Amino acid sequence: MSLRARQLDARRHRILDAAALLIRQTGGTDFSMRSLAEAAETSPATPYNLFTSKDGLLYALLSRSLDEITAKGLNFKARDPLERALEAALGAADIFLGDPGFMRPLYQFLLGVVDPIHRPKFIERSLAYWRAALASAEAEHLLDGAVARETLEYALMAQFMGVLDFWIHDDIDADGFRSRVLHGTVLLLLPLASETQRTRLLRRLSAPAESKSISAKAAVVPMKPPIKKPRGEPSE
Repeated sequence: MSLRARQLDARRHRILDAAALLIRQTGGTDFSMRSLAEAAETSPATPYNLFTSKDGLLYALLSRSLDEITAKGLNFKARDPLERALEAALGAADIFLGDPGFMRPLYQFLLGVVDPIHRPKFIERSLAYWRAALASAEAEHLLDGAVARETLEYALMAQFMGVLDFWIHDDIDADGFRSRVLHGTVLLLLPLASETQRTRLLRRLSAPAESKSISAKAAVVPMKPPIKKPRGEPSE
């Protein structure tokens, strides 16, 4: 990578870090690009030069969050292919619950805005996550061909995003989020399970204390005072 490319990459990361901090401080994504440039200590034009628009910036943040979800959520401990799919679902839930002050407002943007340019690419990357979660099940022929795999990956993603929508709008709490992800994912996987796998999956449903590990941390995330915008500054 050339020196100029490294400098641009560093500037891009600095702006994304500043945007993430603004989201945590204000509890939303309605900050202006001018406020972002000030927080990142760049010129007002730089965020536009690097991300084209505010939507482009927020989708870059979404993509970066998906990098973390993919790296951690697909780091499997189980050998059983269905347990791996369940690990992927619960691992993703734990990442959301570990940083609610950032993830909740960021994904409110995703679920509330139609974007024909950035959203399709993000949705395809999200589906790739669930495709990877099912790779072991497909390799062991638990799925009846590519059509069945594609149907299940859509179903797993739809189930997760539906529960996520309840959580980001405060309809359910942290324990409810993780519990519903667990139950919904297990119900989708049960038709593929052998008797041994079925028993193991159903045992997971009878262990409600499992959801307590992350929610305690999520409940005590420190809140920072909001950043005050200069009077008359528009939101972009």
